Amino acid sequence: MRQIFIVTLLIIPIVMSCEKDDFQNDCRNRFYYYNSEKIMLTEIPYQGSVSFYDTLAAETIHQIMEQYQGIRVLSVLSNSNRAVIAVESENCNAADKLLAAVKSDSRIRNCSKFLVSDKGFTLGITDVFVCRLKSSASPDQIAALINDNQVEIVKADHSGYYLLSVDKNCNGDALDLANKFFESGFFDYAEPEWIANYGTY
Repeated sequence: MRQIFIVTLLIIPIVMSCEKDDFQNDCRNRFYYYNSEKIMLTEIPYQGSVSFYDTLAAETIHQIMEQYQGIRVLSVLSNSNRAVIAVESENCNAADKLLAAVKSDSRIRNCSKFLVSDKGFTLGITDVFVCRLKSSASPDQIAALINDNQVEIVKADHSGYYLLSVDKNCNGDALDLANKFFESGFFDYAEPEWIANYGTY
């Protein structure tokens, strides 16, 4: 059975200050694979996620993020090293600059902008992705991909299921790497761990 992780957050939805058309010109179009079909997504400039190298108390995460003007913590996932943030920016170029400053912090594992689907669902990604190796593929093939992309194995089992982690030094974020692993042809599926606003997914 296919295993996909959905992290549901009980947060107040952010009121969008601009329509999708206002920011999509400077925001990247992205996608993920679902049953080999590309599902299109567009980055949004006003919300993101941050992952830390260590599991930290919510108070510590708030203190760290308070250093960054234009960034506000919306929610800290319980017993986790992740937070959802509001980004005070009107376009993706401005958001990228704010997130680059955050990412330079040695305590920060990675950060990414949230995405919106063509159907209007708002999704974020964490620093991990899940995939399952095809029965015809070998562990050596995934080992090469993992080494080449500096990905860390969080969990693996004999059925070919892998939970993999990326950080800011990898060749892309969890969405980029999930797509790259799926496109290798060695996997039945590969998708990032999703963060979804409660009631929108």
